[in-house]
Amino acid sequence: MVQPSFSHPRSDPTPSTSASPTATLDTFLDNQHQSYFEELYRSEAVCLCILRSLPPVCRHIILHHLWSHQPLRTAEVKSFLQMDIKASLQEVDEVMRPALNRKILHPIVHKKAKMLYPFNDSFKKGLRNALTGLGTSNSFGVPYDREENDEVPSQEELVAYGEDAFEGILKYMVSSGLGIGFSVARPQSEVLELLHTSGLMIDPNDPTGQNPNINRLTITSKGFQFLLEDRQTQLWEILMYYLNAKEANSERSAEVLSMFFSLGCMQLGQDYSASQSFPRALSALNDLAQYGFIYRPSPDSDQFFPTHLATALCSGDAVATKGQDADEKRFLILETNYKIYAYTSNELEIAILNLFVDIRIRYPNLIVGKLDRRNVKSAMEKGISASQIISYLSSHAHPQMYNSPPPLLHPTIVDQLHLWDRERNRLKLEDTVMFEFFSKELFEDTEAEANANAALQLALPKEKFLFIEPQTKSAITEFVKERQNQLRSGL
Repeated sequence: MVQPSFSHPRSDPTPSTSASPTATLDTFLDNQHQSYFEELYRSEAVCLCILRSLPPVCRHIILHHLWSHQPLRTAEVKSFLQMDIKASLQEVDEVMRPALNRKILHPIVHKKAKMLYPFNDSFKKGLRNALTGLGTSNSFGVPYDREENDEVPSQEELVAYGEDAFEGILKYMVSSGLGIGFSVARPQSEVLELLHTSGLMIDPNDPTGQNPNINRLTITSKGFQFLLEDRQTQLWEILMYYLNAKEANSERSAEVLSMFFSLGCMQLGQDYSASQSFPRALSALNDLAQYGFIYRPSPDSDQFFPTHLATALCSGDAVATKGQDADEKRFLILETNYKIYAYTSNELEIAILNLFVDIRIRYPNLIVGKLDRRNVKSAMEKGISASQIISYLSSHAHPQMYNSPPPLLHPTIVDQLHLWDRERNRLKLEDTVMFEFFSKELFEDTEAEANANAALQLALPKEKFLFIEPQTKSAITEFVKERQNQLRSGL
């Protein structure tokens, strides 16, 4: 059984400048109630994956106290962390906060400056069963009772199937925005509908978004940003879009999310029984086949094989998820004169580079181009930020670039990308209300009043102009009238 691991450090030396790949999942879970977690924790696979997602210190404290029958005490946490016994509760709470957010522990104020942390019984039972091999939820999958003539694809074939399916969706997205004709089949209508509802693609002839024609969808700025994310982040974003769509249709999402975690605990190359592994989520399992997460020999078959996209969901290893070794993932060499050499023949990677690079020479396995203002600003017009371009260049840097002294990307290039980004934001439009004064004293009194109420946008003492927030117009007008009357009365 492949055990999920969110926390194992990657051997990849590429600096991580982006958010966590599971950021969308974390945001979703942060907004769920206790009852939602109670339903999730019926699955041993969920308990194990949630544990692995915790920070190392928090995870070790949970494991250290898992077999105890007593609540976790503040003093025990301080002792484990070798903290001063007089350390505040806030310091302890900061360490345990991830477990509290996932409803693993329930804080109870015991005495002054002391607190107890009882375990969630469902989580404790599920994690114990996961670690000891007990439990009856079948959350780690039920192997398929295979017959001799059943089809058994190799691991390499499963990886190729998953890559073709998921990259086909990405190629369709990028070709809609750049006019690049990829020889790829159009995704199924369910996939296109999800891309539309998630905001990654839009029908330009349907500004309301109520009656889109899925045959003429084009990529949005949000979609361009999605293309530049690493593969692990893309997978979790697609899954969370799917989960949110389920919730919007008033369907139970806890069972679907539990299935995601279960797939992340399965083995690549092993076949499983769909009806026994996910009896209440068969529809969602069929939908995942359209994205390349699973392979089924036939649509009606009870047999399914998770691909590398599914089995690496909880591993946190983006390289393994993409089915590439480190050298295949790192193919870019960027010189200080803004020239880029890309040692790749992957059509999708070339199309993504074409978003912000002026490609000048193309060989079978080498692309030569240049970062220039026109192409970079064109990419930024599509919603791509300088930070995303920098992150993409860093994560795909050729191993040869690591032989040079740090930083990986020359500061000149990084600074220039940020400057090009800021050129778009030199002017900022804001609604305002302007007051013109003829009395210096009235001007100064009104300026002080606007400042006191955080309503002042700009003051021009020489011209005696005041610019204030529109929502405070009535209050400032009343003040001006009242102060005018006072000045005329000599007060």
